[in-house]
Amino acid sequence: MLLADPIYWGLGVPRGDGRPVLVLPGLFAGDGYLQPLRDWLGRYGYSPVKSGIERNPGWSRELIDALGEIAQREHRRSRQRVTIIGHSMGGLQGRSVAARLPHVVRHVIALGSPLAMARERLPGAVRMTAIYSPEDRIVRHPAALARDPRAKNVKVPGSHIGLAFNPAVYRVLARTLGAPDLETV
Repeated sequence: MLLADPIYWGLGVPRGDGRPVLVLPGLFAGDGYLQPLRDWLGRYGYSPVKSGIERNPGWSRELIDALGEIAQREHRRSRQRVTIIGHSMGGLQGRSVAARLPHVVRHVIALGSPLAMARERLPGAVRMTAIYSPEDRIVRHPAALARDPRAKNVKVPGSHIGLAFNPAVYRVLARTLGAPDLETV
């Protein structure tokens, strides 16, 4: 249980640098269920940003454009490149935003996302981390892997919905969020 785990209360969590982290919900879900994640990010030095999505309709150019506008606004406000954490469809949507706006997005962290559906090339300056579970019955393991040449895939135990509340995921986030920007090759 996440709330009983020391990682949720800061044990071993390095302090963030204030950078904005846009948090995207999964298909047919809204921002509400990701409140514990945004609270955690805020407590440990990041600036969590809601997507404004009440019910994620899936991938559309209009939604990707709207999410891109949020990322650009946060980039201008903070003068830092944005990290995007997306659960399920939110991870694929975040990756699409990053592919279009690599000067704005520094890192996409996908939690159980259908990354096999990704079509656009991810620029080399954007870090990509896919967190997946072999037990995920919604987005099965091979489909949740990032195939970008410089991407990192991290296996954790747990269910698809449970990834948003999984202490193992928060441990990966604690190690990953502060990683340096990638240099283009």
